[in-house]
Amino acid sequence: MEFLLDLGFSELDIEQINKCNFPYIMENIVLNKENIITIIRYLFEIGIEKTTIKEIMMYQISLMFKTKEEIKTSFDEYELDSVVKSLNYDANNVELIDFI
Repeated sequence: MEFLLDLGFSELDIEQINKCNFPYIMENIVLNKENIITIIRYLFEIGIEKTTIKEIMMYQISLMFKTKEEIKTSFDEYELDSVVKSLNYDANNVELIDFI
């Protein structure tokens, strides 16, 4: 998970993400590293805060196993500013989004 350091996450962030997920999920994150990086960069690009992304990785990790295109298509169904504000307010609001 060292690749998260290059994206601005700290060792403590990585440790907290690890504690909240099963080992097999963490293995899948490493195996899908390029997709995870693409998703995190996209989330930063649209204005999702680092703390929100960390919370998503801790409590709503399934988002990270979608493709950028799936996420973008689903977000496009809503007003993007509203999605960003809603997620930055509470990462668990990701459950309210209908993903393709």
